[in-house]
Parts: sequence; C-alpha cells; structure tokens
Amino acid sequence: MNRDSLSKRFSASRVMLLARNRAYDDAPALGIGLAIVAGLNLLSIMIGDRAFMNGDGDLTYMGLIVFAGFMLSSQAFKGMHGRTGADWILLPATPLEKYAAAFVSYLVAFPIAAAAGATALSFVLAMIERAAGGPGSGIWHPFTVAALKAYGEYAAVAAAFLAGSAAFRKRAFLKTAGLSVGFVLACSLLAYLGLSIVYGTTGFRGLSISYDTGIVTVGGTELTGADAVERVLRWLVTVVRLVFVPAFSVAFGYLKVAEKEARDEVQ
Repeated sequence: MNRDSLSKRFSASRVMLLARNRAYDDAPALGIGLAIVAGLNLLSIMIGDRAFMNGDGDLTYMGLIVFAGFMLSSQAFKGMHGRTGADWILLPATPLEKYAAAFVSYLVAFPIAAAAGATALSFVLAMIERAAGGPGSGIWHPFTVAALKAYGEYAAVAAAFLAGSAAFRKRAFLKTAGLSVGFVLACSLLAYLGLSIVYGTTGFRGLSISYDTGIVTVGGTELTGADAVERVLRWLVTVVRLVFVPAFSVAFGYLKVAEKEARDEVQ
C-alpha cells in the first residue's frame, strides 16, 4: 500500500489486499475440506474402483461449492462483531472497501478458485480411478449450462448471507436461513391471496406455485404458458429472486457495515 492509494477515498488495491488477507484466513479450512473430499473418493476407489463424486459430478461438486460459499459468506463480517471489533476498525480501509473485499472474495474469487480446484481434483481422481481399473471418464468441469445457472442462484443467495453476517453477531447462517424461509413463505401467501382473488369465482382450489420454475397449478391443473397470470407470476418470481433480493442484500449489508463502523468510531 503506497501513499497514493492511502489518499484515495476508494482504492481497488486496498480491496485486493483485504481480499488476499481473507483468502489467507480461509485457505486452511478449505484445504482441510478438500483433503477430506479427496480421502473419501480415494476410499471409494479402493473399495469399488470408482470415485463416487466423479460418478455424480454436477450435483456433488456444485453442491459442495455452493454450501461452502454460503458458510463463508455467513461468516464474512464476523470480525467486526464482539471482541475483534477494534481490530476491524483499525484496518486501513473504508467501510465500502471492506464490504467490497468480502463481496469480491465470496461472490467472485471463491467460486472461480473452488471450481478450478474441483476440476483439478476430479481430473486426478479420474486418472487414479483409471489406474485402479475403473472407467476414469467422469471429469467434472464448470463449463456447463447447469453450472452457470447454479452460479447465478449462488450469487443471489450468497449476497443475502453477506447481509446476514453484517447484521447478526452470532449464528448468522441459521438466522439468515430462517429469515429467507420466512420471506419465501410471505411471498407465497401474497401470491396465494392474489391468485385466490383472480380464480376465486371459478371454484378452483388447491393453488400451488413453484418458485424454481414459476409454474402455477390450480386445482391440480397446470396453467398453460399462454396464461397471462402465469407469465406475470414467472416475471415477478424472477425479478424478486434475481434482482430485488440481491440488490436489497447488497445495499443492506453495506449500510450495516458502515453503521457498525461509525458507531464504534464514536465510542
């Protein structure tokens, strides 16, 4: 960090330094997790000549990466709470830079590094599997439509866990997950009431809404793609899930970081 960067209100170099420090802090735990995954797969090769994760690569590798990213995101601002809050204040960076470092670390750097590590592990396991007499053909990689779609979903939820980490001092993961479930239930209730108003006079019962696909089922019958209500609901679900929730989470998370730092500076 040089004198020029210290004089700037926002410095990308400071953000990168903070992100690098986060990577150093997270690396041991991630290394242990990777070693455990590798060990379990080597054990499955010894027993059945197959690496179990390579056999179901898309779901298993992506699931582990997503879960690890959520856990890391939910702990992103743990350092600014409690006894370590003074150390957090003394970091030579603005609240925006501190938030940006966490955002870059867990929504950009971690998914890329984890996907690269998973691909390398999958390749090594495939070679060992082939040497042990197995097929050795199941090499996972993130360059698929399913993986790219999963990243979009991951980024939206990880932003919410960042906000939860900034808001909650303890058990941020559980509290954020609980609030997310409550939000989904509230949205479901609003959608149910709206559809009840639209279809209440026709005698339809048993409304069902899929937040993953936006498909609406009324009285056991799926509404057709040409139905205006379904089109509107699909649009609303997409906007809420992929635009409103991430945007609100980013704004709320940053404001909580700035509020906490301003309050501690006054004290």
